[in-house]
Amino acid sequence: MDVESLKKQVQLMRVLVAGCKNHPAYRAIRPATGNCEPCVKMWKARLELNDMEKQC
Repeated sequence: MDVESLKKQVQLMRVLVAGCKNHPAYRAIRPATGNCEPCVKMWKARLELNDMEKQC
């Protein structure tokens, strides 16, 4: 892996680690409802990480 892809992975993982203050139990296992912006950001980060994993 190149350095840029690793930096992107770290950035996405930080989004997942930060979580949502309103929904602390949500860990992006299933799609977000769309009502909570932090949860939606977590879901998008999870999808990007999954795509990056499939490419390797």
